[in-house]
Amino acid sequence: MKVAIFMLFGQSNATGHGVPMSDTDIIKEPLKNVWGLNREPNQSFDTERLKFSRYTSYGMNLAENQDNTYSVANCLAKHWQSEIDSGADLPDLYVIQIAIGGQGVYGMWSPNREKKLIRGKLEDVNISLYPYSLHILSLLKEHLDRCQIEADYIGLHWRGGEQEFWQHIDNLRNEDRLKNTYKTLIGGWRDALKCDFPIVLHKLNFEGLLKGLENGKHIPSMNYINEVYSDLCKELPNISMFDSLNAPHYDPENGYSLFRWDMVHYNPETNDWVAQEIIKDYKAKRNI
Repeated sequence: MKVAIFMLFGQSNATGHGVPMSDTDIIKEPLKNVWGLNREPNQSFDTERLKFSRYTSYGMNLAENQDNTYSVANCLAKHWQSEIDSGADLPDLYVIQIAIGGQGVYGMWSPNREKKLIRGKLEDVNISLYPYSLHILSLLKEHLDRCQIEADYIGLHWRGGEQEFWQHIDNLRNEDRLKNTYKTLIGGWRDALKCDFPIVLHKLNFEGLLKGLENGKHIPSMNYINEVYSDLCKELPNISMFDSLNAPHYDPENGYSLFRWDMVHYNPETNDWVAQEIIKDYKAKRNI
């Protein structure tokens, strides 16, 4: 049996922060061909086997308790099932989402953080995300082998950088600190799954926000983060970048065309478009 696997890791834009789904879009009935990891049985370092369940938009982020948002995970699940219902020859989909707002590679995603797992909503939740993600991916590898599932990796989409964006560029650049931290994260994730599965880094596009900040002092940090992403694409196998500025609804004169009012968090239309692009790319690469 073949299963497509999509992972969404990162910060608030991986959570879908601040973009609640309308009641008509909430996935209330479990999807037939999309599966996820609900927090209740899986959010623990003591879990010995993953427990997949048919996908709803309730409780499928393994980190922060913020459900029913227009996250890329929820949008992808809905479109994937719609494609299958319309006759597309797609395999079942596994969705694994691990994200907490405001927590970057120097916060809860830090490889050097003491192991901790306290459940809760934003501001209360406290999870050492890197060791926890390694735990989940190691269990995923065990699950795939035990169930004789052929993994067809869509990849791991990283939507982060917001925390690092606010730091001074010298702190990011010092001894290649940022790049080396990402290399540690990526190397650990791939070791856990025993393969160089695809990883997609989402480019930071906060120009609209930056125009309103004093002296544009964070522009160098944003540009440097994107340079690090670009370097990782060149230095490591099977890494690519995704740029939301390619969205058809992007308007360079309108900072709100991609974002909600804060110009940091992507709006529902953008996240929905990203999900459709992921499916489009998957089908193209497999001649579906």
